[in-house]
Amino acid sequence: MAGEVMLMILIQTKPGRGAEQLAAYRQLAPIVRAEEGCRQYDLHPVAGDEDRFVLLEKWSSKEALAAHDVTAHMIAADAHSPTFRAGPATVLQLGATSVA
Repeated sequence: MAGEVMLMILIQTKPGRGAEQLAAYRQLAPIVRAEEGCRQYDLHPVAGDEDRFVLLEKWSSKEALAAHDVTAHMIAADAHSPTFRAGPATVLQLGATSVA
């Protein structure tokens, strides 16, 4: 759909801290999924590496994503994540169409 924003977010936790990423996600996911414009918010562990994850997000518009970024729960999550993450996440915005 035109206007949708799709993100792939690469997350690396500190060694042995992957369970903290999972716990944070499980707490946050229902809140984020209830936000206006959220179409997908799914965390996937990387096979064979308990400290690496890929978060897939899909938003109905740039405005919905921008509103998400400034919610109290995301500000709190962003403040807490350095306690278990190895560094900032890598955010990749995906193109609007898939390649067949």
